[in-house]
Amino acid sequence: MPVRLRPLLALAALVLALAAAAPVAAQQTPTLGAPETQTDTAAPPPETTDSGNGGLKTWQEVLIFAAGLILLGGIGFAIIGDARERTRKFSHHTGEEVATGIPHKHSQEAKKRARNKGRAAKAARRKNR
Repeated sequence: MPVRLRPLLALAALVLALAAAAPVAAQQTPTLGAPETQTDTAAPPPETTDSGNGGLKTWQEVLIFAAGLILLGGIGFAIIGDARERTRKFSHHTGEEVATGIPHKHSQEAKKRARNKGRAAKAARRKNR
């Protein structure tokens, strides 16, 4: 397997750049030479016995889930409606022909021509054996 030089050079350049950046970042100090100050820690907040009534009530949860189901149903309805419209638009048969059961005349003739063409090709292949 031949070794490709460009990916190796790109990897070497990346490693070199990261190695050069590490000491530069270590030289930065947040105090810039000023003496460090001690910070007092704040007292922890008092413990509360409150049960945390910040959540949703049951009727609110039910309302949210119902809205989600209605939204999903609407999306499904739109997708199915669009699919039906597209099948009607790109169908080879019109609605009248499908409803009456009358076969389309041109498709029968096209099938007959295709069959005859296939038979002629098969006969030609047999002749050339």
